[in-house]
Amino acid sequence: MEIYDGVINPDFQNLLNEDFQLIKNRPSQKISPILQLAEPKDAKEITQIFKDVYHGEYPYKEMLDVQEVQNMINDPNYEWILFKVGINKIIGCFVADMDFKKKKGVMHGFIIRKNYQKIIDALMACIGSVTYIYKIYRNKILFWSAEVRTNNTTAQYSGMLCGYKPIAFFPNKDIFFDHIESEVMIIAYDDKVLREYRCKEDPKIIRQVLNCYIYSNKRYHLGTPLIENPNIKFNPKKLEETKRKIDKRIKKDKFGYETITFSINNSDSYFKFAYNPYSRNFENTKYKISNLEELFVFTEELKDLIQKYDVNYFECFVSAYKPTHQKIFHNAGFKPRGYVPCWEYIKKQQFFEDHIVFNYY
Repeated sequence: MEIYDGVINPDFQNLLNEDFQLIKNRPSQKISPILQLAEPKDAKEITQIFKDVYHGEYPYKEMLDVQEVQNMINDPNYEWILFKVGINKIIGCFVADMDFKKKKGVMHGFIIRKNYQKIIDALMACIGSVTYIYKIYRNKILFWSAEVRTNNTTAQYSGMLCGYKPIAFFPNKDIFFDHIESEVMIIAYDDKVLREYRCKEDPKIIRQVLNCYIYSNKRYHLGTPLIENPNIKFNPKKLEETKRKIDKRIKKDKFGYETITFSINNSDSYFKFAYNPYSRNFENTKYKISNLEELFVFTEELKDLIQKYDVNYFECFVSAYKPTHQKIFHNAGFKPRGYVPCWEYIKKQQFFEDHIVFNYY
């Protein structure tokens, strides 16, 4: 953020100073956009841009719904930035989604109208938006993430100029224009997260996670982890009992997304994830268990559902301090494809814990 210090205007009509220039010198005849905060009345035009660019097939349907976009614009946990040219022509937008309790945010929804994609300075639009978000929410949001399509080097390059770094690989996660695509997770940290708020306990990882850890350690100087190979022995009686008690629930919303929950009767243990039928993936996985037998049964049920739904992709973030959990996921066929420092904020202890991305494609 310090690179672009001074470019943000205090008034919200135009978020950037008129003389804002990228640090990297490059010849460009493209139009520099005006950046403004969105208002609820802009929702209809925003959804129309997504419909036009993606031919109505954008896999995240809430971005095509006027009421949902209006709700997000009104929600203090979201920040919508518009790109404009001329007097009042909206030609694109960008979204930040923030969780203030967890002190982290996600940036997404960067889009420009088709007929402006080679005319507008998309790099400046992206950097201007991210710089504004960084500055406004400094000290409130300490960790930012985004997912970029692997067929779009401009988005990857823009992220790099904004301090984002690649941290994990999501193979076959999405479907755009009827083509399966992979994505890269990129992250940007406030220095305080890694320096002051990261869990002091040494990570405990299985050997198969080591390559991911080495990659992250070279960039963030995480220290030396403990390499463990836990000997997991399940109680056959407890396994059978858990299988008998498992309950499955599916809740579908108006867009067709499903929240799928496995639970254990008379227990607070669960394994929950979201199904996106348009991208055919399982993500946003959360779980709580009281013993390893439960996690094993949950992963077996999950594998059955992956085959039944014919999904392209599944992901789960697993604690870097629970090697038994890591081994169960690995033995179930899920591979580590990213070591993410400070992924989860533990409010009670007021520190961030590292996690490992385990995924399937």
